[in-house]
Amino acid sequence: MSDIASSAPASRRAGGFSGWIATQAGILLTATVTIALALKFLLVFRININWDEFYYLSFVQDYLRGTVSDRFQTLHVHFFAWLPMAAAKDEIGQILLARLVMAGCASASALLLYGIARRFLSRDGALFGLLGYLATTAVIEHGTSFRTDSIATVLVLLALFLILRRPGGAVGAAVAGLAMAVAAMITIKTAFYVAVMAPLIWFLGRDVRDRARLALAFGACLVLAFAAIYWLHVSTLAPPGPSNATHYLQGAASKVFFEDGLFPRWAELLINLAQNPLFWLLTLQGVWVARQAVRADETGSRRDRWLLLLLALPILTPLFYRNAFAYYYAFILPPAAVLIGMAYERYRRQALESNEPRPFRLLALLLCLQCGVFLYQSGRNLPDAIEPQRATLDAVHAVFPEPVPYIDGYGVVASFPRTGFFMSSWGVSEYREAGTPIFRDLVAKAQPPLLLADSPSLYAALVPGVTVVPERELLNADIAFLRDNYLQHWGMVFVAGKTIELPALGEKVAFDVAIAGDYRLESAIPVHIDGKELAPEGVVTLAAGTHSILADRATGPATLRWAGALPAPDTAPTDIWAFFSAGN
Repeated sequence: MSDIASSAPASRRAGGFSGWIATQAGILLTATVTIALALKFLLVFRININWDEFYYLSFVQDYLRGTVSDRFQTLHVHFFAWLPMAAAKDEIGQILLARLVMAGCASASALLLYGIARRFLSRDGALFGLLGYLATTAVIEHGTSFRTDSIATVLVLLALFLILRRPGGAVGAAVAGLAMAVAAMITIKTAFYVAVMAPLIWFLGRDVRDRARLALAFGACLVLAFAAIYWLHVSTLAPPGPSNATHYLQGAASKVFFEDGLFPRWAELLINLAQNPLFWLLTLQGVWVARQAVRADETGSRRDRWLLLLLALPILTPLFYRNAFAYYYAFILPPAAVLIGMAYERYRRQALESNEPRPFRLLALLLCLQCGVFLYQSGRNLPDAIEPQRATLDAVHAVFPEPVPYIDGYGVVASFPRTGFFMSSWGVSEYREAGTPIFRDLVAKAQPPLLLADSPSLYAALVPGVTVVPERELLNADIAFLRDNYLQHWGMVFVAGKTIELPALGEKVAFDVAIAGDYRLESAIPVHIDGKELAPEGVVTLAAGTHSILADRATGPATLRWAGALPAPDTAPTDIWAFFSAGN
């Protein structure tokens, strides 16, 4: 029972209705946190699926096809290899099933965060800090996403719980090293938490010998477990490409740290600050409260407050981390939530020590604000934002009932074999820096009859009137090649084909075919292709290479469309802005 609840009569007299709210803080916070955890499982089916969730699923499908060679950040393929064999047969259904697993991970993360907070705070303070974390936009919108961060967060918090709470000591440090090793194999950004382990162990140890024992237990288990997991994982993958693991890590490190200067994702940081002002204000106040406590005379209090400040250090990483996108904050904010609880404890203590109504009103206002923020942020995500994505993928599977090779930016049609590169900002940056057109060679090798314009770069290349910032544009030669060899079939869905202008005098026109196969003629009059007459709606088999077309007269363009593409659905086409909401 909280201290305020134990002095309920005095609280009611001092604060009236506000005092009553303060006495019910434990019940109010417990109920709201319970609702928050339950809503996670509901919002799984409502929040728009991010492009990298589709990409994450594509690794699972590629692993089952035996084509995954990436050594790092692909460990999840073993955890989710069952998805394609589950009841959900399409990509949306598989991602929703995976999200349910992630919602379980997020719930476990919340319980672990509460357990960590209880080392430093009262029950109400720990619950308030946890609710502050659960109410942030990043956690509500991305906390159950099907991506690396959701799994890594629970593993990192498990490691911190093991070393800070139970079992603690050398055993806790050893198991924490194992948990960190798995997290590091899942995402390299776990390094931010590994970096705080050394000073954490220093403050936890009683003397030099104890610190050495903890550091050895943690470090040995981390290194040995990481090496063993890496070896076992690699043994199941396809042979690697030209770049080895060391080259990958060096390249990733140089790309994500300081390459773009300080605050490389300043826009995302400002948005997070604007959307979660209460969280950040209370975090700053918690830092001040902890810093004041560090100056206290009590050794135990000083040590715990230093631990709090150390745990919160990852929130500084947006200063230099290039990939500090919106979803990243769900990974780095948990320890900061303990600081929020520390700020709440200060208001609670002021109310306990005062018989005036003002501290109780302030405490009640803080409780209501925090609960209100959570309800508002959750409510705005309740409308179904997945339906346009489901409609688009239904259209793809209606046009191509059987898997075919395809081009896209993010691996959205995971059940189809994909060609091309991952068109994140990082991927497009490397593509443009290389300065070499790639799609002619990719198409010649894979022969993809389908192109899904699911990335801004592809969408701008193929849809007239759409532009993107220069750093996201494809090279001109690639734009020209794709426009010449693919036709819009339905919204974002493009199929192999081309439109040929017929000259007025009935002259023979040469044209190139990049994707060999059967094409259907869409024309008002018969034409001759390679000397053979073809009636409208007729099908001709064309090899890759140069062909000729001839018509008796010009009646507009003649279109050759991939014959294997079934008619598009009658539903209204979706575009990239409907497929990926503004939050993506």
